[in-house]
Amino acid sequence: MNTPHIHDPEGSDCFLSLVAFKWLMAGIGWWVDLPRLQSDKAYMDKCLQRALRSESKLLQKRSVEMLGLRNGSDAHATLPLPSG
Repeated sequence: MNTPHIHDPEGSDCFLSLVAFKWLMAGIGWWVDLPRLQSDKAYMDKCLQRALRSESKLLQKRSVEMLGLRNGSDAHATLPLPSG
C-alpha cells in the first residue's frame, strides 16, 4: 500500500483540512473513510478525482488545495483543474 504524504508548508492543521474535505464530500452524498484517506494513495487519488468532477465549486477548490499539499499525487493527471 502506498502511503500518501501531505506536506503543509504554511503549518496549518492538515487534519482539519482532511476533515473539511470529508464533510464536503458527505454533503453531496459521497462517504469518505478518513483513516484510509490518510494511508492509501490510490484511495486518496480516487477521492480527489471524484471531488474534482463534482458540481460543488467549494469541493473542487478544496480538492485543488489538497493536491497542492499532496506530494507525488497524480490525481490531477487525467482531469483539467476547475476554472474560476
